[in-house]
Amino acid sequence: MQSLISNFHIQSIIFVIVLGFFIWYAFSIIYHFIRFGIGITTKILALIFFIGSLFLFTTSILMYSQIDWLGIIKSIFNNFKNY
Repeated sequence: MQSLISNFHIQSIIFVIVLGFFIWYAFSIIYHFIRFGIGITTKILALIFFIGSLFLFTTSILMYSQIDWLGIIKSIFNNFKNY
């Protein structure tokens, strides 16, 4: 049990939660565009929205993964200790 807890990554859980929220949000918007839209224009808008939101989500996740969060937190606490 201890090895399971030590291998437990909070970043992975946060990623899964954010991904689930994104999928639910995008699905609900696309569903309402397609279900209540008349004609093909709303379906094209739903496709454009989905592609754009997927692109922006992927970009934000890649940018988030490039930040050294632990280093930032350590530097904040080191500066706080000096005061």
